[in-house]
Amino acid sequence: MGHDDGSGLTNLIDRIAIEDLIYRYSDAVTRADWDQCEGTFATDAVWESPALGIRYEGARAFRDFLAQTTTSDILIQTPHAPVIRLLDHESAQCTTTIYEFVRAISLADTPLAKTGDEQNLEQWGLYYDDIGKVDGHWVFTHRLYVPMYAGPGVVTGEVLTPRGDLHRPQRQIERPA
Repeated sequence: MGHDDGSGLTNLIDRIAIEDLIYRYSDAVTRADWDQCEGTFATDAVWESPALGIRYEGARAFRDFLAQTTTSDILIQTPHAPVIRLLDHESAQCTTTIYEFVRAISLADTPLAKTGDEQNLEQWGLYYDDIGKVDGHWVFTHRLYVPMYAGPGVVTGEVLTPRGDLHRPQRQIERPA
């Protein structure tokens, strides 16, 4: 059961903010925007995947790990259908299905590849998240990634724009007078 201000508006606003958090994380991973990625986590957050043998304590440690993927050919992450459970005004839990498309050099020994091996796969998994409010903003306090399926050898197309170049171009927006 979630919290409510009597009108349902607080629940709705919190749910939208948590969905935005999930989307900002996946957008940051896809575009290799590590400042944005780090900003989605509490400073002392944990990201882990016991099935892959990976654990990072602290937003900065996880950011530093992911930053090594900037030169990966492809790492596209798409979240699907987050299910949000508001616990109170300051905490929530969420389950999100994730689809990833990856062509890169493995940065860690996992059941999918050894460090330094080429990876080429699509992957489906689940994120089980603990989310909290810090300074009025929802952030991940714990992300548990559980891989469900990995299909090898499917990323066969050409890279048209490197991940590190996928930042929004700066342009002047003209406003009507």
